[in-house]
Amino acid sequence: MNILPDTKPSVHLGVDVAKAELVLDCLGVIRTFSIDAKGIASLLKAISKATPTPHLVCEATGGYERALVGAAVVKAIRISVVQPQRVRAFAKSLGRLAKSDPLDAAMLSRYGTHACPKPLEPKDSNRQKLDDLMRARAELIDSQQRELNRAEHHIGSTLLVGIHKDLAARYRKHIESIDATAALLIAADENLSKAAEVLREVVGVGPQTSRALLAFLPELGRIGRRSIAALVGVAPYDHDSGKMKGRRYIQGGRAQVRRVLHMAAVVAARRNPVLKAFYEHLREAGKPFKVAIVAVARKLIIHLNTRMAIFLKNPVAI
Repeated sequence: MNILPDTKPSVHLGVDVAKAELVLDCLGVIRTFSIDAKGIASLLKAISKATPTPHLVCEATGGYERALVGAAVVKAIRISVVQPQRVRAFAKSLGRLAKSDPLDAAMLSRYGTHACPKPLEPKDSNRQKLDDLMRARAELIDSQQRELNRAEHHIGSTLLVGIHKDLAARYRKHIESIDATAALLIAADENLSKAAEVLREVVGVGPQTSRALLAFLPELGRIGRRSIAALVGVAPYDHDSGKMKGRRYIQGGRAQVRRVLHMAAVVAARRNPVLKAFYEHLREAGKPFKVAIVAVARKLIIHLNTRMAIFLKNPVAI
């Protein structure tokens, strides 16, 4: 999702998203709604008269929040999806240790007021479909690897090894099916197809990397180099205190993007002439492998961000 400019004054309303219901804190009044189309419609209607402009704040809940987000965007209602860890840390900083759905909704309202998270803009239809496909692919790969690991633990049983390998092979077929569908989806969309070509012109970026970037990083080419590195999670952070100068470290960011970017960086460090020279220079300077690869990944994503900015004709990100 892209970030919309937040210019109008708004009131933040927390929504705790559970598997079976939505709990809304509307200006101190707690209300509960079912997490279906009817319940979501009722919730959005209930906040429509709130002043100033209502701005919903909910946590990422593994997908349960998607219906609410989609409906809110259709109704042109601001909504932000925030990381649960940040909200919990915020609650602890206030000494609030108790936890329940109504308390969580109220805390989300308070967090929104203090943090002012940016409202989200939806992806277009095809990009959202690609997002769904790539998330499912990542889950299938994890499942496939688990079955292969289980096969190793049952090496003494031919039957069990066969079962786990058969399950892994089935996962592999589903993964191949998703790959074919994703390729057709991109090929049928002119914008996605051209963007994929721009990304894959860089040595080290293959089909899976380009698809993951298009699905999980729509901000690519739309924000600055420092912002994109931080968003992916490859920006170094200081760790100093007084006279102590600690090692720089990376933290946060989007794990799905960082995972594929890491693999692309490994390939680029071997085959991309510019990044290979950069990597070898770092290694010769005594940098550990992981430090050098993260540096390559950071340089790679910044370069891709610049290329996409040129493609999108967005001078702000160049």
